[in-house]
Amino acid sequence: MDRQEPGLIKWSPNAAHDSFLHISLQERVVQLYEPTGLAQRGRFEYRKLAKHNDLPPLTAYDWSPTVPGIVAVGTQTGVVNLLRIDDNSNGYQELALKISRTCQAVAFNTGGKLAVALDRVRSDHCLYIWDVSRLSSLNDAHIVGLPPDLGLPLDPVDRLEHNASVSSIRFFEDNPNVLVAGIKGQGLRIHDLRDHAHSSVAYFQTKCCNNLAIDYADQNYFASSALDQPGVMIWDRRALNRHTVSSSYAEALDRDGLCWGGALRLDRAVHVDPNDPAALDAKSSMIRSLRFCRDHPGMLAVLSQTGQLRVFSARHEHLDPDARVASSPELLEVRRSYEMDPLYAEPGRKSERIVSFDWITMSSPVLKPRVLVLRANGTFDVLEKPSFTSEYPFKLVPWQPPYRGLDGTDYQELMEFEPSQEERIFAPFLTEQALTDVPLFGPNKASVRTLVEKTLADGLSQHTLAVSGGSDQRTSVSKEAPTVADKLKALRKAAKNSEGNSEGLLSQLERRESLLSCTRDMTGLSSQDRYVLDHVMLLRAQEGYRFDPIKNQGIVADDPWLKDAWAWVAGAEAAAFDDGMVAFPLDVGYMGVHTIWNNDLGSRPEMRLAEDAELPDEAGWERCLNTINKQLRIPKFDGQVKTRRPHHRAMCLAICGFGRSDTEDMEFSSPSKRESTWYTMVAAQALFRGDTKGAVQVLKKASTEYPELLFVSLALQLMGKNGGHDGETNVALDFDEKVASRTDPYLRAISAIIATGDWAVIANQRSLPLRDRCFVAVRNLDDDALTAWLDREVSLAIETGDIEGIVLTGITDRLVDILARYVHKFNDFQTATLLLSICAPRFIDDIRATAFRNAYRNYLQRHRAFFLRAKFDVESTKRSKHRGVPTLRPAARQIGLRCVYCDVAIKQEQLANTSVSTLPFRASTGSSGITATNPATQNSPNPSGSLSNPATPRLLPGGSAAASRAGTPSSRSEFRYHQQQQAAGSAYTDKLVSAGISCPNCKQHLPRYLDMINVDEATCSV
Repeated sequence: MDRQEPGLIKWSPNAAHDSFLHISLQERVVQLYEPTGLAQRGRFEYRKLAKHNDLPPLTAYDWSPTVPGIVAVGTQTGVVNLLRIDDNSNGYQELALKISRTCQAVAFNTGGKLAVALDRVRSDHCLYIWDVSRLSSLNDAHIVGLPPDLGLPLDPVDRLEHNASVSSIRFFEDNPNVLVAGIKGQGLRIHDLRDHAHSSVAYFQTKCCNNLAIDYADQNYFASSALDQPGVMIWDRRALNRHTVSSSYAEALDRDGLCWGGALRLDRAVHVDPNDPAALDAKSSMIRSLRFCRDHPGMLAVLSQTGQLRVFSARHEHLDPDARVASSPELLEVRRSYEMDPLYAEPGRKSERIVSFDWITMSSPVLKPRVLVLRANGTFDVLEKPSFTSEYPFKLVPWQPPYRGLDGTDYQELMEFEPSQEERIFAPFLTEQALTDVPLFGPNKASVRTLVEKTLADGLSQHTLAVSGGSDQRTSVSKEAPTVADKLKALRKAAKNSEGNSEGLLSQLERRESLLSCTRDMTGLSSQDRYVLDHVMLLRAQEGYRFDPIKNQGIVADDPWLKDAWAWVAGAEAAAFDDGMVAFPLDVGYMGVHTIWNNDLGSRPEMRLAEDAELPDEAGWERCLNTINKQLRIPKFDGQVKTRRPHHRAMCLAICGFGRSDTEDMEFSSPSKRESTWYTMVAAQALFRGDTKGAVQVLKKASTEYPELLFVSLALQLMGKNGGHDGETNVALDFDEKVASRTDPYLRAISAIIATGDWAVIANQRSLPLRDRCFVAVRNLDDDALTAWLDREVSLAIETGDIEGIVLTGITDRLVDILARYVHKFNDFQTATLLLSICAPRFIDDIRATAFRNAYRNYLQRHRAFFLRAKFDVESTKRSKHRGVPTLRPAARQIGLRCVYCDVAIKQEQLANTSVSTLPFRASTGSSGITATNPATQNSPNPSGSLSNPATPRLLPGGSAAASRAGTPSSRSEFRYHQQQQAAGSAYTDKLVSAGISCPNCKQHLPRYLDMINVDEATCSV
């Protein structure tokens, strides 16, 4: 058993007792708790009942289902301790062995027996069965502790598994005399204790012989896992005889390679990161524990070593009644799987990872299944399995074109049903809603049956399912804001006002995550505000968020870090203009500091080299970069550190400043008063460039408005006079320690360099933007230290998905790694697609870049933004050109068909499935694509010489002359109606409609030409 910190938890196996225990491996105590009220995420109410001190070092444990106060604990020497945990008596008794070895598992049954699984010894059995039925006398309230005269046996009543290491055991509750045991290196054996011959009832050969768990809701099935594999096997105990199996099960054995006795094989039950050494540690199991839910059959939870908790909901595979065979094992299939804690892999949540769990036994199957978890920081929490019942009604929300909320309807409007159907559809959801915030345990425990009956009796029409009551009357926070950036700023400002201001100096990554997550838990929003938060990508696309980095900065102005990333792209684009970043044979356009410093051309180096050119050596890189520096008028490297690569450093310093205005040219006179942070930023950046006098000048000017900055300017001036850092400056800084601000990162950086003189401190100060830290590192660290610093920062940016890392990686393969994590955290695949489309697939060969692109195109397609999708296709194809040839396959021309007579959009499905009885008789305003109108049909009454003027209909056979002379709108409508009636009875007309020759609405012959939308001929193919 893995020693999980800070301990283990287990819910009572006796459904009549609502309690759970916590075994602390650090403090060596067992504590018994009782739930007292709510049991939901973040709100779990409980109280401590009892405590047992001086717990021996354990290797296995189990809780008696018949005597709630007894816990069996196995030890390294094989001694089993029976602990009394419910009366604070610290009472215990031992069951000793004659031959000492490790106890690997213990298990109680409901009939007063205890099974003990032991490690292998050559001369003894390894599965002992003890009769502990006398423990049932402890249920008498007058007995305290474990009296010595309790009369427990000195020897086991049965011994099994000679010369075999038993790693796991479990009893079946429907037959207490039957148990399943995992035999290390051999497989699983099912034993019947009533068989004195000690032969196994069934044997399943497998390596999955650990973490046995029985599905107590359907005890034909049990699960097991291996130590070195992330897979799980579920077994069927009815697999006793190969001659009495169904044909479908026999076929699964032969065709799918299923092990005998297996019902379901999950090869990847949990995720294993191949780059995580802890996950691949051979000394610990990849899967920590398996647990079946007692209330729902087939519901299995799996906990991994890394804290991933996944729930699988399995069910029987469909089998025709005629094919069923009595007592034959049956196959299972996974219906759904759920991640109970999706953020388990976040680096900042290591203290919140799950280390132990167990299912909570609920009083009614109507309640949602939930698990009790123990986190690494020692706190208890409750996680509820996502409910399919609550998801189902919301899948019936209609998507009206172009999308919800813009046509005057409710943003989250639900479909309307007949009263008889409404109850079946919405009653389960309303029941769950009524049971959400009610106490499930304790003296105030809610009556589930009463609540359900009351909810159904109140009437379904009185409930609002999707829109909170009074949402239409709520004032929109973002209504007056003209752009999506202003709307998001207003919403975040409102969220921060409700939460209050946080203190302390956060890192740049923490500040951005706090900014983007502050609106996540906002309640009471209007429909307009909810629409903004749910459709940020669509609203940005409508404002022109594509490939103009200058325009994009204004569109994403609500996110300073994303705005700075596009500012860097603008600088890189300006530098690469007119081959500014090209020097034979290299093209280093859009590369970052890390890729330049490591001479890394990415996965497609041939695309950055001239034709038939070879990769340059170190000297060749220096020559090329020297040429490019001269082309771009980049000043020579003037740092004090000795380096073998001055031209590399000069280029890297320029890359750090891409898209930033020169702070040396900033004007300090302004009609509006500037904040002190602006002055400290300008002064710090001057100091980073080595301009101490400039920094002092800025702080002196700022001291007229902010006198507290005068001391900093004097200390900085003193440091400059002494040629650097000295003792006097340090004493002066210690005299006024409040100068080191807790809210201004630039002021802290200035104070740190005055106090320490160590530029590495500034390079590692994560409250500063990565651009500034990188500038300081490139300018002041030696070659080896700079290489290590860049590698470390790139790895951290990839791990955290930090968009600031673009200055290190540029738009190269390493940026794809950063954006993969970025999309996982923030779901902003729009930005990832736009950034990568600049260089992918021209310089980048990564399937994830294609996946981002396809996801974004599908997103625009779902929202019927066809024109925006077409513009994205055209512009991205243009940007993919390499030496004049697009590396992206040009998108097909986007067209729309519309009848020139009745103005009805013609869809492909209408032509493929035309039925006279279902043809529409009135025009529709919908469109199946980007509609292209023909100018000739708008200005000329007769677009084709072979077609009649639609305002002067032709005579039909049997038609009257009066109809041909009709000129009023009513007469024309009447004629059109008669024309449709005539056409409806013609099978020949139906064939013309199916072939696309005639309009499916008015049956008129269509002209034989189309007008394409205005797209670039060079980038689109017919």
